[in-house]
Amino acid sequence: MSKQAEVVAGPGASTTSASSTPAEASQDEVPVARTVVTASRTQERLGETPVATEVITRADIVASGARDASELLAAHPGLEVVQTFAGASLQVQGLGPEYVLVLVDGERVAGRVAGSVDLSRLSLEDVEQVEIVKGPSSVLYGSDAVGGVVNFITRRARKPLGGELRVAYGELERLDLDATGEARGESWGLRLSGGLQRRASYDLEPADVGTTGSSLEGFDVSASGDLKGEGPLSLEGSAGFSRRTQRGVDLGVAGAVFDRASRDTSINSRLAPSWKLNSGATLRVEGSYSHFQRRYLRDQRRASALDTVEDTREQQGRLGTQLDARVGERHAFVVGAEFLGEWLVADRLETGEGDRGRASLYAQDSWTLATGPKLVVVPGARVDVDTQFGTAVTPRLAAKVDPLSWLTVRGSYGWGYRAPGFQELLLDFENPSVGYSVRGNPDLKPERSRSFSVSTEVRPSDASLIWVSAYQHALRDMIGTTLQQGGEQQLFTYVNVARARVRGGELGLRQRFPWRLSGEVAYTLTDGHDEELDRALEGQALHRLTAQATWRHREWGLETWVRAALVGKRPFYPDTDGDGVANPYKSEAYVTVDARIAWRARESLQFFVLGSNLADAGNPTDLPIPPRTFQAGLSFRL
Repeated sequence: MSKQAEVVAGPGASTTSASSTPAEASQDEVPVARTVVTASRTQERLGETPVATEVITRADIVASGARDASELLAAHPGLEVVQTFAGASLQVQGLGPEYVLVLVDGERVAGRVAGSVDLSRLSLEDVEQVEIVKGPSSVLYGSDAVGGVVNFITRRARKPLGGELRVAYGELERLDLDATGEARGESWGLRLSGGLQRRASYDLEPADVGTTGSSLEGFDVSASGDLKGEGPLSLEGSAGFSRRTQRGVDLGVAGAVFDRASRDTSINSRLAPSWKLNSGATLRVEGSYSHFQRRYLRDQRRASALDTVEDTREQQGRLGTQLDARVGERHAFVVGAEFLGEWLVADRLETGEGDRGRASLYAQDSWTLATGPKLVVVPGARVDVDTQFGTAVTPRLAAKVDPLSWLTVRGSYGWGYRAPGFQELLLDFENPSVGYSVRGNPDLKPERSRSFSVSTEVRPSDASLIWVSAYQHALRDMIGTTLQQGGEQQLFTYVNVARARVRGGELGLRQRFPWRLSGEVAYTLTDGHDEELDRALEGQALHRLTAQATWRHREWGLETWVRAALVGKRPFYPDTDGDGVANPYKSEAYVTVDARIAWRARESLQFFVLGSNLADAGNPTDLPIPPRTFQAGLSFRL
């Protein structure tokens, strides 16, 4: 396929080059082929990867005006960002956040709360592109990659000396300040970045004293560098620190009012040397360490009986090695081993702490069976040995065929698994203000899945892409909660009880029009069913429609971007009267609209206005998203 067709090889791919900014990119320019790493853990061209990979480029990130990862992914086809008390969590293909693995430069993001990574913790000032692989990826990444993998790839220094500054202020007293600096020599590069965020709380139910959304104060700093010696050795490294403080007001039973505050602190570091071997193979070694700490305070007004102070500290270390090698013209092997250690100290755990280790071996072969039409088959498997759960084997078989120059078909079948989290195993939590307690279950078994997917991409022209896909996940030994005893103080515990089936598909169109106008529209069908309880999965909409449009006028320096999502009704099963029996209902369908308009006054200076949730969707019960807000700002580039 041509380079022009290659960059639109999957939903989410960009038509701009890796180094272009939105103002610099033109539809009259020949785009540059983009490379990805997430689907195979090795670098390959986007259009040639046998496992479908979607890419959100730096140009897309800047055009959207998204201030964190949750805003960026909120209206992406096949993804759904859900706002909960734990933050903004991500669902992929109808599977909850506990089945989605979130990575930064291939390393797991530490600090899952209630099974999910809060995407609003991940700022975007230093992200080059986001790679999304839907479907089982446990063959390469192990536990938690049942529904898919989202990998945030950070930026590398490109200029001899450069920098960027972006500041925006708007409603809810929201302030966003980002700054980056970089330097590049012949054999080295260094990049520094930092950000500051602030936002007031918001309330979708003004009749009471509680708040729907918490206030936010946070900052983050990071550094990354790379070094290329005269010999075969090259080295990459990064380190980062962030802190976020959120405050809100909660309502308890019998009119109790609680002031709530949480402070999250994250530290991460990574070092990755690699060697080019004489045979042409590449040997990489990666070591990483991350630390996450949350301090949670709940203060009852005019009383102290229900006050709580909780500390949670999580550490995660990984050491891995991987060999990438080609054998002839038809085989590309990836073979690796890794060791992962996790440690958690938390007040809510029955024993106060938990730890476990995991040793893993994985391998896959990209085997080109035919060249005309091109057929690539990718068998692979991973073996995990867990100190708590024994051995887990997760094979996968993927294939890609290009029967015609304008047609690509991909398919995959794989196994996946998810090991129970420390909270599910060891939780000991009591909430007397609401009247319930939850106990962990150390006898839980890992959840298992069997999944398949097939996708077809049609390129009628270099400016058009049509895609259609279908998938199914079958899960067993799903972990859920069950009521052990009722009464005034309800006791819940975790058990392996559920079996579920999630299936669906996507249909989408992306088109570049004359006059530098481009658009995308996609429909997603997600049919999730709990086979144990014989009901639809909670909170999952059957129908979802997303659309996005961009228009650029280079001579005027204008750029506009708008996206929208229409989400159908969602089922919920709350126990509103406390009798241990669900009181089901379906939420109303809703629409979200976000837009951004920017004017580049000169090559290095741009002014912009951003509008979020313009349809003013949201309610305090099942859609606690921020109300309609506007923000204005400027960006300056050296």
